[in-house]
Amino acid sequence: MNLNQSKNLSALLLFCGLTAAANAQSQQVLFFENFDTITLGQNVEEGIETGSGGIMDQVWSPDFPAGWDVDFTLPGIGVQEWQGWHIADGEWWNMTCGDQDRSDFVLSSEGGLSRGGVAIADGDEWDDYDANGLDPDAQGEMDTMMKTPVIDLAGVAENSVNISFFSSWRPEDSQTAVLEVRYDGGSWEEVLRWVSDDTDPNFKDDATNEIVSLDINNPAASGMEVRFSYLGTDDWWWAIDSIQVSGEIEGTPDNAPGFNFIAADVFNETGRPVINLGGAVGADEYTVLLAKDAEFTDVRQSSTATAAGDYMIPGIPNGIYWVKAIANNDAGSRDSENAIRIVVDNPNGIDFNGDGSLNFFDVSIFLQTFNAGCP
Repeated sequence: MNLNQSKNLSALLLFCGLTAAANAQSQQVLFFENFDTITLGQNVEEGIETGSGGIMDQVWSPDFPAGWDVDFTLPGIGVQEWQGWHIADGEWWNMTCGDQDRSDFVLSSEGGLSRGGVAIADGDEWDDYDANGLDPDAQGEMDTMMKTPVIDLAGVAENSVNISFFSSWRPEDSQTAVLEVRYDGGSWEEVLRWVSDDTDPNFKDDATNEIVSLDINNPAASGMEVRFSYLGTDDWWWAIDSIQVSGEIEGTPDNAPGFNFIAADVFNETGRPVINLGGAVGADEYTVLLAKDAEFTDVRQSSTATAAGDYMIPGIPNGIYWVKAIANNDAGSRDSENAIRIVVDNPNGIDFNGDGSLNFFDVSIFLQTFNAGCP
């Protein structure tokens, strides 16, 4: 669907406001990272000394976004690309490593959530080669962590923080995953632990493509950090994408409009996702954009919402989209905005009106858009 099609479709199926009360507090996106801003370069050992594919461009990087800290306890040991957390192109990771269910996470044809750059801790591949002829896991466990920059919690209500991310986890042997938080530089607090021992209460079975959502009992604090730790040997992997931290914040005229999504950002069996748009104080109306890219250069729908509340996005095909809400005021400011990625997975791909079946209404919508001149 091109932009002209989306405008015609939007004219036929407008956003439906179900509630109109502005919120004194709204769920704001405090931090978002999908690792797509990192410039990827050539592989160094993976795909050359081990794996497959040879030397390729734009597939791997030793760098993380500004403000991130990464640590690895065995520097220089194992395959260079996997010496601790690293960012790689997901499709390349899957190809060079021989799949082994990595495709579940990174290939759209398999329903994978991840796109572009992915943060990966892969003990299975790390152990496959060492430039000095060592056996990597005989030197010790692959112990690595990555930590976010300090996330501003000014004005965020207590016990309102949520951490969500796309995750791919395949357990084996001693492999362990831990997520911790800390506030104002204090002690780390564990909020998630997965282990590979199926007799342990923290056992996590194969979950190669899921959205993890954690409600956090945060105190009143000025800032928080999130730390992801991986421990393993010649096991499998933990891969992460699209980390989002949100929290309830008191509305002010300068705040971006807060919003969250029903059903953990994934909409199954419907082509009409419903979003909840939190109110931004001082906003006269909201512009809501739907795009196929994070930069919003490929906008598919644009609508105006007159009030905060629940809104339905009409008749969109399966896929991954980005939604942006922009708060407008009398001065014409469009600086107050918020964006997030959503996934639509409707088994009936030609369900244009999103009611879960193919019927007269879908045909009617198709004919109206076709007769309006949409190719």
